[in-house]
Amino acid sequence: MQGIRKVDPFLSIFFYLNYLTNLLLLVLCHLKLFEVNMIPKRLVYGSTVAILLSFAIFFKKIALTNGVPPMTLLIQFLLIASIILNINLLLFQRKNIRKIKNIKRWEWKNAFFAGFFLISAYLASTYGLRFTTSINYSFIIKSNLIFVPILAFFFFQEKITKEKIFLALTFFTGIYLVTTSGQFILPHFGDLLIIVAAFFFSSFSIINKKLAKMLEPEIISWGVTSCAAIFALILIFILKVNVFSSTGILFVFLSGLTEALIILFMNKTGLPV
Repeated sequence: MQGIRKVDPFLSIFFYLNYLTNLLLLVLCHLKLFEVNMIPKRLVYGSTVAILLSFAIFFKKIALTNGVPPMTLLIQFLLIASIILNINLLLFQRKNIRKIKNIKRWEWKNAFFAGFFLISAYLASTYGLRFTTSINYSFIIKSNLIFVPILAFFFFQEKITKEKIFLALTFFTGIYLVTTSGQFILPHFGDLLIIVAAFFFSSFSIINKKLAKMLEPEIISWGVTSCAAIFALILIFILKVNVFSSTGILFVFLSGLTEALIILFMNKTGLPV
């Protein structure tokens, strides 16, 4: 815990400046204050999502090491993300508000299940991050490269090619080597939780892919995250979580902001989490 608190101030400044720069470019692009003519927006969004994922891990790890309980962190950043996406819809995407009335029952059902998988993924990954390193987390969470093709095969009848099988086996071997340091032992508890989280994130992505054929990315992001926030509110009352705790609130807020942007622009690109 102490190692995380004594971060080199110059490294912290670099992280913040890099984060703010990417955030500014992303917002400008989203508001169409400038057009990306040379580089496709899909590539811009996808690259930024990859960068924001690193920042999300960084902010959550700092919050945890500063004494924020995992469940409190989960609920707070998820509610913050939901509020941000609601604000985005009300202020910048008003044209989509009318379309919400036309959402079909089965689409709401899918959004509900996507929200359940999202909060389940956040729950497993937040607790997993507490018991493992940021480096392990960053690598293992990408095991959705294994789960997504398998789920897509069962739900969308997409073919599993030899290339996908080779990639899955290679990545699985890499996960085992990272989590066990190359020894013939079982992975640590935290690492196993991250693998579970990756499965839930993959399930969330598969449902989002189905919704993307019918709904706008902003509506999907708002609807799914709002459903996940409802589950979070239920957890507050069941587990009696102090959601108004101010411990590490800056990093909790930055986590929520980052996750909101990840969900929004992930839906714009069609990328898995």
